[in-house]
Amino acid sequence: MKKTSKEILPAIKDLKEGNQLRKFGVYHDSVQITNTNEWDGTKAWKSTRRWQRKSWIFAGAYSAEIYVGFAIVDAGFLGKAFCYVYFPQSGQILEHGTDRPFAFSSDFNADLNSHWKLGRYEIYSQGDEMYFKFTGKKFSLNMQCRNNDNGLSFLCPSSGGKRPFHFTYKNLLLPTKINLTANGQNKEYRDLYAGLDFSKGYPPKHTNWNWTSFTGILEDGTPVGINVVDQFNKNMENVIWIDKERILIGDVNYSYSKPAEKSEWRVRSENGNLELTMIPKGNRKEHINLKLLKSKFIQVFGTIEGRINHNGVWKNLTGYGVMEEHEAIW
Repeated sequence: MKKTSKEILPAIKDLKEGNQLRKFGVYHDSVQITNTNEWDGTKAWKSTRRWQRKSWIFAGAYSAEIYVGFAIVDAGFLGKAFCYVYFPQSGQILEHGTDRPFAFSSDFNADLNSHWKLGRYEIYSQGDEMYFKFTGKKFSLNMQCRNNDNGLSFLCPSSGGKRPFHFTYKNLLLPTKINLTANGQNKEYRDLYAGLDFSKGYPPKHTNWNWTSFTGILEDGTPVGINVVDQFNKNMENVIWIDKERILIGDVNYSYSKPAEKSEWRVRSENGNLELTMIPKGNRKEHINLKLLKSKFIQVFGTIEGRINHNGVWKNLTGYGVMEEHEAIW
């Protein structure tokens, strides 16, 4: 197995170095070329491209007024998209989702800046600006966030069936604005922060994870973003953004009970430098069983509080985000 770095390595342009997959590790900024032709087989309907390779983009923005989640997924033999808008003050949630078999062509070799389109859903980039658009009958959403070079790319080992790797890019604290049309009214939300997740690769056929995405502030007003996961990607993608500083924090442990939407969630890093607590105020859940593909997840929303040991000093933090339990067979 390739060695995994515990430091942030310089940026890379693609996933290969010569004829070899680059070493597993954490790399500065995004990877511009994530071509996987070498591992995708013939790309016919029985190929690795269709039955093992998965890719998706998820963007989430959270505040005291509004929570938004938006995703388009290419699961090989299935295309999926969803969008939700949650209003924490009223508890109202607007949501829509769609699934289409073989929605993406066999030669759709997506990068972060590719044009993703599935039915009424669309993701595209213009320079540093990324656009997430959904047009529906009950509501329509246009979310715009400005990506930057403060993200991190994670090239992670996978397992089972000669699955070579799984790649993910994460970035948080992205300046964001949202335009929402619902109930015959149009409203704009500004001065938001969003988190971005672009993933592509060959995850284990049976995949489990707990995940947290958070944006908020420290007690002195410094912006802070957190992305942590357990049971997936060898827990490599656990990062705290304190303004423009990025801190790799290692493994984390989750503690909650069932039903997840009624339980207090706690997250603790094994190095003892991060503590988070959330009592859910809302949730979105979905259970898909198509025999060839099974997906069961719940994403809970709420205010997240906690503290971080930063340079030997404990600092309180507060903000908004989601925590998730996900099991997939794909």
